Amino acid sequence: MKRSVCCSGKALALTLMLVMLLSGCETLPGTRPKIDEQTANTLMQQGQFREAALAFRKLARAQRSNRARFQLLSANAWREEGEFSEVEKTLSQIPRDQLQADQTFQMDLLDAEILLQSGDANGALNLLVADPTKLSPELAQRYYELRARAFAAKGDHANSAAERAGLNTLLDPVERAANEFELKAALAKMSPEQSRNLLRATPRNDPLYAFLIALGPQMREGGTPSFTDSVAASPAIKREGSLAKAERAAVQKIAILLPQTGPAAGAAKAIQDGIFSAYFSDVDNKPELLLIDSGTTAQSALAAYRAAQAQGCDFVIGPLQRDQVTAIFQSEQAVLPMLALNFAESSTLPPKGSLQFALLPEEEAVAVAEHMFGRGLKRVSMLVPNDDFGKRSADAFETKFVSLGGEVLERASFSTTSTDHSAALKAALGVGESQARTQLVRNVVGIPFTAQAARRYDLEGIFVAARPEQGRILLPQLRAYDAQDWPIVATSHVYAGSHNRSLDRDLNGIEFCDAPWVLGHSLDSSIPNRSVVGALSSSFGAGGRLFAYGIDAYRLAPYVGWMERNVGTSLPGATGLLSADQNGSIRRKPSWAAMVDGTPQISAVRESGTETQ
Repeated sequence: MKRSVCCSGKALALTLMLVMLLSGCETLPGTRPKIDEQTANTLMQQGQFREAALAFRKLARAQRSNRARFQLLSANAWREEGEFSEVEKTLSQIPRDQLQADQTFQMDLLDAEILLQSGDANGALNLLVADPTKLSPELAQRYYELRARAFAAKGDHANSAAERAGLNTLLDPVERAANEFELKAALAKMSPEQSRNLLRATPRNDPLYAFLIALGPQMREGGTPSFTDSVAASPAIKREGSLAKAERAAVQKIAILLPQTGPAAGAAKAIQDGIFSAYFSDVDNKPELLLIDSGTTAQSALAAYRAAQAQGCDFVIGPLQRDQVTAIFQSEQAVLPMLALNFAESSTLPPKGSLQFALLPEEEAVAVAEHMFGRGLKRVSMLVPNDDFGKRSADAFETKFVSLGGEVLERASFSTTSTDHSAALKAALGVGESQARTQLVRNVVGIPFTAQAARRYDLEGIFVAARPEQGRILLPQLRAYDAQDWPIVATSHVYAGSHNRSLDRDLNGIEFCDAPWVLGHSLDSSIPNRSVVGALSSSFGAGGRLFAYGIDAYRLAPYVGWMERNVGTSLPGATGLLSADQNGSIRRKPSWAAMVDGTPQISAVRESGTETQ
């Protein structure tokens, strides 16, 4: 009996201890469980993504110093949950400048996935530009996967397969099997001709090569198309006849004359990278390339030209400086056909068999004049910086616009060293004249009164020549005068050339011309895609236009003679539609875009009844 009582006492004690422990675990009225980062991470690891997303959101609200990081973690958790509306909402609240480099890339991955969800494959690819070898395995897997999906959405099965081949090396056996199924499905959608081209262009050490070989010998039989086959289908080429393939075959060794040092070396590097990008993307028989330093003077360029002759080159690309081009054109040594990368002095024309090609602000200003007049805008004002770039742009625009029958109402210049452009804006809009008339009336009647300053009633559009930082200040100030009532059109200089939505929202509403390659738009499938060469820093920003220029220089080199004979016939290029004129100059017709929510959107417009890109 005594033993029984003892056992009951122990049981009672244990019961009381258990009750006390359980009571200690209960949440007291009016309190909440504490959320910390470890708890949120544990929820992620357990697959409770919604709960993890909400936990990271609470942490973001509680910890100001780490808010951006926790918001990004919350967005990633919402992605795992498949709630992309929450992902987009969360991303819109994150200040990018508070993130580290790898975190901004994670944000770009999420933005790209949202764009893919909405059907914008090009926009996604514009964000997915990185060197995957420098990413963590997890981020590299997402990077390859998203690019493969984006290319597939565009119908670019070759690049989709290439991305999946890169992804394959990072996956475990189970995931690899699923990825290889998608890879083989992409290759199966290609024609035998496309497969043969891809096999020829793929290095043997590339992960994709083994999959191409596995397609069988029937894929590798027959000929391969050249660059001429891909452009011959354009209406212009059909009208004029096919390109002379014999001319391409005759170009076996090309000398590239570019400066390796000096003030133009940076620009030359971007052009050079574009040339070699086009070279390595070329599936036809490639010429040999010989890079020769052209130096910084006319004499050094002539010496480089002589070196090209001595080493058996049969074509020259370059040089880059105007005085160098002029010196070679005027020299009796100019016997090799060449594509000069600048315009010679106005009194000097290229020798027979050669052309000159340049990216000049005057060229784009002329394109804007034609564009605006073609839209029926006959009376416009100009707003340009008070520097050489502004003067050259304004002179070229006005000369062309007046020759077409238009009228320039005002030519206003703004300071490049000030942020207050009210005086220039008033001049461009005619507000200053209205204020002067009001003051005159006050003086005449001798009675003080107020009047609302009026803008010009006959103004139909505004031409703006401005660089990105200038445009981002000008546009909001123009809106303060309700100037959005008129079309505002600019040259490419207003766009920095890389995706920066937060800054470029200040440019919303502006329409501008640019190289289609910079806008993520391709005029021909054989042009190297910008997303493919995104690891090259020279392909970004303002340098991207020079990179595209280099692509065109390589692609056009074998057809200079054909273009010279077929004046006015356009070929598709990375910088626009390209044709030669009677003076031996390449003329460029750029693409057009409008800035919408901080992102350039390709626009289709009609000029004199002709639809342009």
